[in-house]
Amino acid sequence: MNKIVIKPKGMGTFSLNCPFTNEKLDNDNNSFEVYEGAGNYLFSMCDDCMFFDAGNNNEIEKYWNDSAMEAIEKFVSNHKEENILIIEVQKGDDTYYYGFLNEENLQLSPEEIEKRFIKEV
Repeated sequence: MNKIVIKPKGMGTFSLNCPFTNEKLDNDNNSFEVYEGAGNYLFSMCDDCMFFDAGNNNEIEKYWNDSAMEAIEKFVSNHKEENILIIEVQKGDDTYYYGFLNEENLQLSPEEIEKRFIKEV
C-alpha cells in the first residue's frame, strides 16, 4: 500500500485538492472532511470522528467494521493491480484518511503530495 502521513502545523484557511489532477475537493473552509470528491478521489474517512465518504464507492463501505484503517487495507488488497495512494492526515486528536487513484503512475515525493493536497488560501 502506497501511504504517506501528513502532520499539518499552524494552518490558516486552506483547501484540499486532488494531488494528481489539482481539482479542488468540496470541503468546508478549514475542514478536513470531504463531502464530494473530484479528480482521482476514491474515499475519505475519519476514525476518531466517524466521518465517512465513500465517494460513490460502495465497496469500501462494506469493509467498515471496527476501524477506518482496516477498511482501507481490505479495499487496497482487493485492488492490488491499481496504484492507490492513501494520505493519512493527523491533526490534533483526529486522523483522516484519503484514497486517490494514481492512474498516470506519477512519481511524487511525500513533500510534493502534501503541497498539492493541502493548499493555503
